[in-house]
Amino acid sequence: MMMIRRNKNFAYPALVITTLILLLVYSCTKTNDPKPENPYDSVNYDSAHNNTTEPDPNSITGLHKNIFSVKCANPGCHDGTFEPDYRTIQSTYSTLVYQPVNKVTLDSIKFYSLRVVPHDVSNSWIIERLTTQTTEYMPSNGERLSQEEIDHVKNWINAGCPDVDGHLPVKPNLQPNIIAYVALDAANNRLDTVRMGGIAINPFLVDPATTMNVLFVATDTADGADATDPSLFPVKEIHFSLNKDNFSGASVIAATFYIAAFNAWVVPVPVSWPSGTTVYFRVNVNDGDHVQNSEFPRTSSIDYYKTIYAFHVR
Repeated sequence: MMMIRRNKNFAYPALVITTLILLLVYSCTKTNDPKPENPYDSVNYDSAHNNTTEPDPNSITGLHKNIFSVKCANPGCHDGTFEPDYRTIQSTYSTLVYQPVNKVTLDSIKFYSLRVVPHDVSNSWIIERLTTQTTEYMPSNGERLSQEEIDHVKNWINAGCPDVDGHLPVKPNLQPNIIAYVALDAANNRLDTVRMGGIAINPFLVDPATTMNVLFVATDTADGADATDPSLFPVKEIHFSLNKDNFSGASVIAATFYIAAFNAWVVPVPVSWPSGTTVYFRVNVNDGDHVQNSEFPRTSSIDYYKTIYAFHVR
């Protein structure tokens, strides 16, 4: 019996036609469906409608925009190289308000403990830095701020230093603040003003086999009952090392006498190091409320603080 084999090719045209019809029907159905809502259709990209309201010049936002970011955050200065850090509004705020001063004051009469004290312009060191008549005014590599700009800073301080949300800061129980030191010879003459090479940030010069007195000022800036009288600090000492970055094996000399009139502790230092030696030192204090001592300079301090807090044996 002869078998008839079906030619499969005959089925292809019918299959293709059927598929095209289904696709056409599906496509027509989809075009009739409602389009999903685009959440960005309502956005007006016309720059004329953008919010261009200038911040209050007496606010931290206005101060950062008009002063700190453009006149102080200069390369190698307050750009994160050292504090205060004026790169952002938040870094500006957090490194100014209730933050300790790490540099010898310019007027040499009044010791400032904090960079900015809310409601207290007279004790805010930033105002001293902006208004000092010395050549070390801030901004250091630019023109002085105008009186109007300085008044904006003062207005912010007098308002209590509100943050970007208008909240006033709460004073923390800070560690004691190490403010300054002086070094005296046996006749109470200043030694720390005579620096190697006549350069102000170099180590000062001392004679071998003598005893000098190093006086350092440290204060406690905590509020009310949390503040500790500096005369009662359980730790008040100076650490000495031949390596400015490594004090792990430092020798320690404790303070022996307190001068209440200056809030200064006195440390007698026998100069027993050989001639030609440079000795670096760090002041350490503790108010009894903290596990770690307050130390200055610190390992993280910029280099010229480490050489200012140093002496060279002739």
